[in-house]
Amino acid sequence: MNTVPRRAVALISLIAGGGDFVAGLLLALAPAKALVLMGAPMMKDLVLIQFVGVFVACVGASYLLGLLSWLWTGSWARLRTVWELTILFRIAAGTFVALQIAKGNFLWAWASVPATDWTWALVQAVLLRLGFFDEARS
Repeated sequence: MNTVPRRAVALISLIAGGGDFVAGLLLALAPAKALVLMGAPMMKDLVLIQFVGVFVACVGASYLLGLLSWLWTGSWARLRTVWELTILFRIAAGTFVALQIAKGNFLWAWASVPATDWTWALVQAVLLRLGFFDEARS
């Protein structure tokens, strides 16, 4: 993999993965503060928000572990798999939240979730299609 794709993949993995990891930890460990930062109304059952936070943190950690795997082994295979799988996760989560906003079950404060998830899914899909991981297969 040449320098430009390598740097782009590493940077995107750090930003997307790190962002999800930190956001997930905040949702899991301090859900009330996370909702305030999002501009979302307080919810009665913060345990469900914490559960979502654990999942989001794990998605973020998967990027970071894939990136560490590349640094330790020189192979992009695990990180490529993370990208391929998280496209599905991001499209599903973003679509669910967007539908809940459209139905009036979530306020517009939640719009950052589909916006972020769909953006990362699109970026990852385009870069995978452009072959940013192709040299890693050989």
